[in-house]
Amino acid sequence: MKLAWYGTAALLLSEGDTVIAFDPFGGIPIHSNNPEICPEGCAEPFRQASDVFVTHGHFDHILQIPSIYGNTDTVIHATETPCATLQSHGIPRKRLDVIAPGSSETVGAFQITAYQGRHCQFDKRLVIRTALRYLKPGHLRKGLRLLRLNRQYPENGEILFYEITCGDRRLQIMGSMGLDDDETYPTGADLLVLPFQGKSDPVHYAASLVERLLPKAVLLDHYDNSFPPMTAQVETSGMERLLREKYQIPCCAMEHGNNGKKYDMEEMTL
Repeated sequence: MKLAWYGTAALLLSEGDTVIAFDPFGGIPIHSNNPEICPEGCAEPFRQASDVFVTHGHFDHILQIPSIYGNTDTVIHATETPCATLQSHGIPRKRLDVIAPGSSETVGAFQITAYQGRHCQFDKRLVIRTALRYLKPGHLRKGLRLLRLNRQYPENGEILFYEITCGDRRLQIMGSMGLDDDETYPTGADLLVLPFQGKSDPVHYAASLVERLLPKAVLLDHYDNSFPPMTAQVETSGMERLLREKYQIPCCAMEHGNNGKKYDMEEMTL
């Protein structure tokens, strides 16, 4: 089972000839005039996927799906709200598979099970810091457009947490840095992919999630500056150090797949 990261929460998972994508999104450069189009060169890796699994309906998870998969047979698996959004943007209903917590799908050698997740709740300090970035020259207009997109692409509380099994390996994927208080998650997965964005001080909050799931290893994604000025690069070294020293759980920030980086769960050492 091989995993590659392409910015934000966008992942490609492969086993043999089977390739599936999670939240494919190529980012929105500050100079972009058409955020719905996946930037040149970014869409190609995602088009390998026969199936796409969506964690939730925010724009940085589904905005570019129509431009990436508009003329393909790729099946999109998502909850009701993102499916409705994607259908309104041209994805045919027959290619949308409405799923919910408790759903389980088989794609090739992968068994994908969905659990109820939760979106990260932004704190006041982070909101203020983000608002100040909008004041930089050239950022205000782009920032306001991103705010409009955020309203147009709601998540409606429909956040999924995925566990993928392949043989005797278990991988868990979160689309946002939050867990549902009432959900019972399986523990002890071989690898957890954890989005590291959404708190002004994310380290101890994220560590509490890891403590609940107790994975054998953690990879951090969504820490990058993929759509400024709403985002900023997040320093990950404190999280890596805390998990290693306090919990003896290996942790590192994912390297971008455009650099040829793939994580092989049979060989991976962090």
